[in-house]
Amino acid sequence: MLRVAVMGRSIRPCPSGVGRHAANLVSSLAEILPARSLSVFLTRDAPRIRNQNVREIRAPFPTPNEYARAFWEQTIVPAQVMALGVDVYHSPNYILPAALTRPAVVTIHDLTFLRPSLHRLTSHLYLSVLTSLAVRRSNAIIAVSAWTRDAIIRRYPEAAGRVEVIYQGLDPGFRRPAPETITFFQARLGAIVPYVLFVGTLEPRKNIVRLVAAFEQMVSETDLPHHLVLIGARGWKTEEIDRVIAVSPWRQRIHRPGYVSEEDLPCWYAAADLFVYPSLLEGFGLPPLEAMASGTPVVTSNCSALPEVVGDAAITVDPGNTRALSAAMRRVLSDPILADSLRQAGQRRAEMFAWSEAARRHVALYERITSGGHR
Repeated sequence: MLRVAVMGRSIRPCPSGVGRHAANLVSSLAEILPARSLSVFLTRDAPRIRNQNVREIRAPFPTPNEYARAFWEQTIVPAQVMALGVDVYHSPNYILPAALTRPAVVTIHDLTFLRPSLHRLTSHLYLSVLTSLAVRRSNAIIAVSAWTRDAIIRRYPEAAGRVEVIYQGLDPGFRRPAPETITFFQARLGAIVPYVLFVGTLEPRKNIVRLVAAFEQMVSETDLPHHLVLIGARGWKTEEIDRVIAVSPWRQRIHRPGYVSEEDLPCWYAAADLFVYPSLLEGFGLPPLEAMASGTPVVTSNCSALPEVVGDAAITVDPGNTRALSAAMRRVLSDPILADSLRQAGQRRAEMFAWSEAARRHVALYERITSGGHR
């Protein structure tokens, strides 16, 4: 029986994309691994997994920040892994315990942390060191896209031959709600309908400042009545985002509801006339996929992994070109035939990404490394 341990330190209340990835991975693995063969390390405040096939192992002390969580993983977890007698340890979040003696897999979502201009300095420093160590220590590395795989091999040539692309799946909660559900939700929102939507942590990489400028151009040059809704928790280096919204002549039509519940998020997507995601760098890019599954037309960036994810089911533009971004938004909102074709193509595209398939490929990789298929 294959015994697997997964580090779930990113599974927390109000999770980001990496946390949702880890939670969905654990749930999907629990469906196909033998009973009680899956152990998950969790912080004290993490939600319950609620699957009797999963053994939960909680941190023995509070871990209020990423540095405390990394300390726990480096110092306590290796001994617990040994005591459990697991066959393979998997961290879906960049780093591995240096003292680990079992075969190990690490997932690297992107290499954004190498760019201080797009990341917090402290995270840049500690992730640069610990991810490099994890690459050397791992028996296999999972990249969430071919673009990320290529970036990993360029940065860490010694990883060539150990990197495998496994696309993440789509949470089944994201699908087009019934028309009456959308109508009810729009009525609940009131005056901000119709709207253009963005979903993601508010940080420099997401290119929010340029999105606001593109929105301003669009509404200034047309009679479109749309609002702009920016959903997501505040990240880092948000001062410029705050400033441009505060001085915008259209600030009354720009809304920041913050982090919204996972129950409401599919309705936010489905009730929007357009989803826009002009990110500068993505290792995968889950929000455009969620929007497409929800039946919402998508405009996104033509760089990093985003074209790989959306295929020909979205309009892609240069995220550095404000006018091109504005024109793409205006084009979709002014052309019902184009918008409808994007809705249909997006829903078909989203069906290609399933967690059941992702979990099956993870297990196949675990079995290979435990049988000597990787170093």
